Order: sequence, then structure tokens, then C-alpha cells
Amino acid sequence: MIPEETNRYSVRRQEMEMLKSAKRIAVVGLRPDPIFKSYACTQKLIEYGLEIAPVIANCESILGLARYGRVADIAGAIDIVQFYTDGKAAMTQAALDAIAKEAKAFWVESGAASDEVRALLKNAGVCLVEYLSLLEEYEKYCSTRTETAVVSQIEPLRHVSERMTRYPVTVTPSASIESALEKMKKGQFRHLPVVDENNHLLGMFSDRDLRLMYPSPSFEPDEKAHEKFAAAAMADVATFSPVSILPDATLENAADLMLRWNVEALPVVAGDDHLVGIITSSDFLKEFIAHGEQNSMRH
Repeated sequence: MIPEETNRYSVRRQEMEMLKSAKRIAVVGLRPDPIFKSYACTQKLIEYGLEIAPVIANCESILGLARYGRVADIAGAIDIVQFYTDGKAAMTQAALDAIAKEAKAFWVESGAASDEVRALLKNAGVCLVEYLSLLEEYEKYCSTRTETAVVSQIEPLRHVSERMTRYPVTVTPSASIESALEKMKKGQFRHLPVVDENNHLLGMFSDRDLRLMYPSPSFEPDEKAHEKFAAAAMADVATFSPVSILPDATLENAADLMLRWNVEALPVVAGDDHLVGIITSSDFLKEFIAHGEQNSMRH
């Protein structure tokens, strides 16, 4: 069944804006030994220029930073309180301190909050993020869409504009799942960009989104439930604020983004997120085959 209370559009956009504006992060449960994930991830966040306030017991300093006993001991504002569940810190106390500090978010690193903490944060209006890596999400949202590519001395770099599908079929946020599936079946493709009336990119809908939402094969929904599912709008089920790429980016850039985000398609945008195309994993297979044929002809 479709999750009725989760609007991934608003959740994803809130997370993106929160990470982009974050300057100071309190890290609770940080382990002082480099063998631990918390140490390496925190070190990387420091390298990205974020101000880190480590909250850790029985340690004078870590990563060259003075440590704090509690979030409440940190002077000034805190944007995000990151909590590592594999440490010995008390989650409820950290959540209460985050609320008192008026933090924008309480981030449970790759884990879940307790029911008590979830209720406290909800009542205080503090955003709760669970099951995600703060470092990985920061790298996704805060990295540029075009990156410096390695220059090949053998062949010129190929660009996204040379391999993308121009003017792809799209849907609007108000379109139903049923109408989106009809377009996908007719065009024999698995990804649909979601755009507004001016063709500005808003989101993406894919067969993977459908698989995540549709009931298990062992569950037989009644006719009413099936009709409700088919009538659900893209605004409730699509992935909004998707990662995208520019047409003059290289195919290497595109491949890197697809691997990093674990997606099989990238919408291609120009200007103010105006959709101009789409590039998919199938396009890379075609490029690979064409490249092999060219090499064969040379020999």
C-alpha cells in the first residue's frame, strides 16, 4: 500500500536545504579511535569546511578539536546534532539538548530513534533523520553537478549532450500512477521526469519507485485498494529534487553521479532546472558498444 503520511517531496527538499545551510554540527557518540566509522566520517566533514563540535566522554581532544561533555555545553548555535548509536551516549539526553539548542535536525546516524526521542522531537518541531549517513547525504546534496574530469591523452571526452535522449516524455505532479505507467509501457522506458507547466524539473518516477510502493505478490489487494493505488498522484509517490546533470558535463561525470546515487537515470537540465533531456544506464551500454566498434575499425 502507499504510505499515506510520507511526502517524499517535502522530506527530501527539507533535508537538502538543511544540509546546504548547515555550518555547525555537534557529533554525539564520536569514537576516538581511527578504526571506527564515526572518526573517519567526522574527519571528512571537517575537510569539507564544516565546524564540528565533538561530544565525547573521557577524552581531552579529538581530531585537534576541544571536546564537550554535552551538547548543552557548546557555546552558540548548532544546526545539526548527529548521534552515533554505537557509542555510549544517551540518546534521550542528546535529543533534549538538541531541542534546547534549537537545532534544525537530530540525525541518528545509520540507525533509528527510540519512540521517546521521536515523540520529543516531533513535539518540539525538530526534524528527525534516521537510517542515513550524514556524510554521504552531504556529499550528494552539496557537491556540484559538474566536476573536473580527468583529461584523456588518447581520445576527446564525450559529453552528456552527445548521448542523452532529448525532449523526453514527462508527467506533471498531478498525473496519476496509472497514466504514468501507460506512458512508460507505450514508450518502453522505465523513468519519467516530473515537471511543472514550464518544463522545470521537479522530480523523477521510475519502476523502482513502483516496486517499493506496490504490495508484496503474496498480498492480494481488493479492488478498492487497487483503484486507490492507481489513482495516486505523482506528487505523493515520485522522488522529488532528484540529482541532475548539465548537458556539457562529461559522460564520466554522469557515470560517477549515477554510481554515487545508485540511480539508473539522470535528468539533464539547463538554466534554471529546465529539462532538456535524460541519460540512462542503457545509453551507457550503447556508448560502450559504439566505442568497441570504433576501436575494432581502427584495428
